[in-house]
Amino acid sequence: MPPSTRTDHPTPVMQTRSATRLVATIGAAIGLCIMGDSLMYSILPLQAPHLGISLPLVGILLSANRLVRLLSNKWAGGIFERYGTKWPFFASVLVGLLSTAFYGIPAGFIVFLLARMSWGVAWSGLRQGGYAAVWTGSAATRGRLTGLLWGLVRLGSAIGVFAGGLLYDRAGYGAAITAVVAVGLLAIPTAYLVRWPASVEEPNHPPTSVEEDNAQVSWRQLAAAAFRSPVHRWLTLGSFFVYLLSGVVVSTTSVFLAARFDAGSGAFIFGLGIAALTGMIHAARWLADLALGPLVGWLSDYVGQANTLATLGVLMVAALAAASSLPPVAATLCIFAALLIDGALHIVVSAAASGAALRSDRPHVFVAAFATVSDAGSALGPLAAFTLAASVQRLPAVYITASCVLMLVLWQYWRTERSAAVPK
Repeated sequence: MPPSTRTDHPTPVMQTRSATRLVATIGAAIGLCIMGDSLMYSILPLQAPHLGISLPLVGILLSANRLVRLLSNKWAGGIFERYGTKWPFFASVLVGLLSTAFYGIPAGFIVFLLARMSWGVAWSGLRQGGYAAVWTGSAATRGRLTGLLWGLVRLGSAIGVFAGGLLYDRAGYGAAITAVVAVGLLAIPTAYLVRWPASVEEPNHPPTSVEEDNAQVSWRQLAAAAFRSPVHRWLTLGSFFVYLLSGVVVSTTSVFLAARFDAGSGAFIFGLGIAALTGMIHAARWLADLALGPLVGWLSDYVGQANTLATLGVLMVAALAAASSLPPVAATLCIFAALLIDGALHIVVSAAASGAALRSDRPHVFVAAFATVSDAGSALGPLAAFTLAASVQRLPAVYITASCVLMLVLWQYWRTERSAAVPK
C-alpha cells in the first residue's frame, strides 16, 4: 500500500510545502531525463535512413521501451517496496541518462534497441519515484501534487522535442543528442541531493518469509480484475486503443507531415524544418495539457466520464479524417487538434479507471491491470504504425481505421456504463 495510507493524518502547512518542494524536485529530475526519449519520436523516423535503420525497425525501437515495461513495472514496484526510494530512484536516473547517451553512437539497430529497452526499465523506476513523492502529501493535496508532477514531466518533453528539433534541423543529429545529454546531466545532482521523508525512504513491506518474498500478483489475477464486468472490460479495452492510437500518431507525425507537404526531412516550412515543426506541435500539445487538463477533468466530472469519452472518440475520427484529406496547412492544424484530443482522452480514461477501481473487489489489482494493458497499447502503437504503413501513403488509412475502432470501443463502454447505472 502507499506509505501515506499508513499515517494519513491531517497535514500541517509546513508538511504540505515540503511535499510540494519534493514533488517539484522529482518532477524536474524526471523531466530532465525524459527529454531524450521524447526527442526520439520526432527525429528518429527522419534520421533512421542515415543510421541504417528501416522504418519497420523504427517502429520496433519506439515500442521496445513500452514492451519492457510490461515486466519492469512489476520489478520496480518490488524493488521500491523492499529497498526504499532514494537509491532505486537515483539508479533509474542514471540508467535513463545513459540510454540517451547511447543514441549518439551510430552503431545500428542493436545498440538503439538496448538503449530503448534500458529506458523502459528506467521509466518504471522514475514513475515509482514520482508516485512516492506525491504520497508524501495529504489526501487533500494529492490531485494538485499529481498535476504539478506530470506538468513538469510534460515540460521536459516539450523542451526536448522543440529545442532538440531545432538543433537537429540547424546543426544535425549529433548536436541535438549531445545537447539533450548535457542538459539531462543536471538530473544527477538533483536526484542525489533529494532528502526523502522516512515514510517513503524506509522499506514499505520487507518480506517476512520466503513464501511472502515470492508472492506476486499473477497474470490470471490481473486478467480477472480487468475483465470482471462489462464496464471494466470495455474500459480496459478502451484504454488499450487510446494508448495504441496515441503511439501511432505521435510516432508518425514527422513522416506524415513530410508527406503532406511533399517535402524531405531537410525541407523548411514556414521557416521551420519538418523536425522543428513536429517538435513545435508536440511541445505545444504538452504545454496545453497543463492548462486543458484540469478543465477537461472538471468537464468529465460534470457530464460523466463515459459521455466525455464517447464524444472525444467521435472528435478524434473527425480530426484525423480531416488531417488526411485537407491541404497541408489545414492538415497540420488538424493533427494538432488530434493531439489535443489525445491528451484529453488520457486524462478522462484515467479518471474513469479511478472510479472503476473503487467499484472493483481489488482496486489496486485493477489499477495494475489497467496500467499493463495501457502500456501494451503504447508499445504496439509505433510498431503497428511502421509495420502497416511501410509506405507513408498508407498512413491516412491507418489513422482512420485505428480511430474508428477506438470510437466503437468507447461507445460500447458508454453503453455498458449507461446500462449499469440503470436500476434493475
